Amino acid sequence: MKLSKKILAAFSAATLLATAAVFTSCTEEDDDTEGAISGSGKNYSINYTNSSSTDIYRCWNTTTFKHEGELVKIVINNQTSASHDGVMGFVWDLCQSKDAATVTEGTTTTSPTITEKGYRNFFVVGFQWHAGTPRYYVSKFFNVTDLQANNFGSSTKVTTHKAGITATEPREIVCNTPNDNGWTTLSGLDIADDKSVTVWLDIYPVFENSTYGANIANHTSTAAGSYVVDIYDADPTDESVTANKLDTVIIAPSVTGYSAEPSQNTLAVYANVQPSKTLNGTWYLGQDYAADEVVEE
Repeated sequence: MKLSKKILAAFSAATLLATAAVFTSCTEEDDDTEGAISGSGKNYSINYTNSSSTDIYRCWNTTTFKHEGELVKIVINNQTSASHDGVMGFVWDLCQSKDAATVTEGTTTTSPTITEKGYRNFFVVGFQWHAGTPRYYVSKFFNVTDLQANNFGSSTKVTTHKAGITATEPREIVCNTPNDNGWTTLSGLDIADDKSVTVWLDIYPVFENSTYGANIANHTSTAAGSYVVDIYDADPTDESVTANKLDTVIIAPSVTGYSAEPSQNTLAVYANVQPSKTLNGTWYLGQDYAADEVVEE
């Protein structure tokens, strides 16, 4: 459980002990048995060698507060034209499957079929430098119980949030437009002199009067309840640099499950490391969208 300093100051040690039972621990949302990811607040890093010669190691580390979205800088180090070390990415709208958004159609409301804890829903955007080609994917997953399973255990694809919440097994919605084995390739990124590759991900919701996202002004006709993932080669909020937008993914309300401003759910930095490879990189959280001051539950 992660509490703000404001809350900690308000309780004595005895009070915290007495009231601990009323808070839901968020450690169940962290999933990194090898301790590959370190950091807190706005800065996280990974420098991990996968000792397995056959299995990908997957992990995530949740951030301090619940938000609706985030501007994220990802740097992958030690890259060459032949590198294929793994994936660095970001998870948002992470929640227990039982707590996922309901779907209302007319007078009919569809609620999640799963009612017990231990099943998770989330969006994830993953980025990698694949043997000289930068590429990414964006997917939504439902009812995940095993982070280490191939594709999070999902072998069935659906196209709507409703189809995901009414299932009991893992399901996936592919949100990007793949052109490379499920991935989408990017142009305009190169390895820097220090052998690093940098990408900025701007992940934000669209709803009435929203100000989130560097490019929100261009989404006046995008349906409320949508999510946008803009991919840049530099910080789009830094007026001292030119940030080139490399690609955009718009995720429709039928996929997000929202028709207006979304819920504030858990965010996480995510990585997977290829067998016998070392993944070294950093995440910087540059802008929180709808910061929740009190507590992450």
